[in-house]
Amino acid sequence: MKTKILSGIFVAIVLSATAQNETDALRYSQISPTGTARFAALGGAFGALGSDFTTLSFNPAGIALYRSSELSLTPSLYNSTSTADYRGTRTKDNKLNFNFGNLGAVFTRVRNKEGSTYGWLNFNFGIGYNRLNSFQNRVSIEGRNFDHSIADAFTSQAYGTTYSDLANSNPFDANLAWQTYVIDTASGETSIYNTPMGNYGQLQKLQATTRGSMGETVIAFGGNYSNKLYLGATIGIPNVKYTQEKVYEESDDLDTIPQFTSLKYTETLKTSGNGFNLKLGIIYRITDWVRVGGAFHTPTYFRLTDNWISGMSSKIYNQDFTAESPAGNFQYTLTTPLKAIASVGFIAGKAGLISADYEYVNYSTAKLNSSSFNFSAENDSVKIKYNATANIRIGTEWRYKVFSARAGYAIFGSPYSKTFKIDNSTISFGLGLRTKGFFMDATYLMNISKQNLYNLYSYRALNDEIKTVSAEVNNVAGSFMLTFGIRY
Repeated sequence: MKTKILSGIFVAIVLSATAQNETDALRYSQISPTGTARFAALGGAFGALGSDFTTLSFNPAGIALYRSSELSLTPSLYNSTSTADYRGTRTKDNKLNFNFGNLGAVFTRVRNKEGSTYGWLNFNFGIGYNRLNSFQNRVSIEGRNFDHSIADAFTSQAYGTTYSDLANSNPFDANLAWQTYVIDTASGETSIYNTPMGNYGQLQKLQATTRGSMGETVIAFGGNYSNKLYLGATIGIPNVKYTQEKVYEESDDLDTIPQFTSLKYTETLKTSGNGFNLKLGIIYRITDWVRVGGAFHTPTYFRLTDNWISGMSSKIYNQDFTAESPAGNFQYTLTTPLKAIASVGFIAGKAGLISADYEYVNYSTAKLNSSSFNFSAENDSVKIKYNATANIRIGTEWRYKVFSARAGYAIFGSPYSKTFKIDNSTISFGLGLRTKGFFMDATYLMNISKQNLYNLYSYRALNDEIKTVSAEVNNVAGSFMLTFGIRY
């Protein structure tokens, strides 16, 4: 069963695969700058600044710059809007979600209370949660197709397999099409198939909804040496909750296809699991107005579980048919790429600051593994499709008495090789209020991404060439965050 599902990814399986592949490796290797409102407002460019809880997930040396203990909480409202262009038809959809960007505490222990500025001055400990990525999104695609149907994908997928074996070899796709008469054996044949969709012109629709997030429980330690050198380490325990639901429909609303009225194909995939990583960081104060920082993140080792199921219904030959697959389940591991971050910050006293981060990550080094399945083909696809890239984050903050104004910009380099293209950037603005024992920050962050191709399905053409049916999708996501904190 597992082998057949995975082979379908590279042949003619419909929609996107419900098995583990290079898409999963990329999804859990990428993170976005969320967490606290102040961190997001500066575009995540905190590698040389510190004294913010989210830095524990980026440059843990930032914990060493705390001079007092702190508690912080960040509720957030997230909205994602997608626009799809498919065969001349444009559709738009959106999804709203409430979440928490961070919940954390930092405890400071001053080692020398006599005013000395030499030696180890304080050691700090932090524990809490940072939100690393949101999977909330909904894409709606619609258009009329005069050339082919998803039924063509099922017929080419089932080709060469007798109908009595489809339940074992293709329980999640082609067998459902067979059970609902979307495909049928050709006259006098047992392993060659045709479909009532011979005359095209049907309306095609796809709604793909994703939910969930990736967050990280952090346990961090750091020390301040002579107010010059700051060192830190974080033990990260990331967790993943991801749900993908896809509903694909075709209908003969123009009444031009004999014997066919409609079909609906649904897929549901749920992924959950936890991981482990280690982050090491350093910040050095060159002068009072210049700091540099560096951080190293080991690969994250995830243990994940996928659960999936699919179903199909149709109205063909003036009759209604339904079928449902068995439930699929598989456990596997994923090792994400290591990361290296270099940072610089320019501090204009109490007036303000400008900071920048440069992050290197090689997505082609991600690796899937399992004791019960050989992921060599999927890992080869990771190496072919993805490459090394850089993420650049820039931020600034300016203060007037207890008030602050902030702005940030981040560019995330394409993880794809030159054959593929994706653009992703964020822009953010924020305000802050800080008193001796209390602070409140507000930020709006907008993420803009352009995904040139969103695959609906693939099919085998008459010349045996595998062709993929795709739509162009653009996504704009916005987050409004409020951080509340106390220092003592």
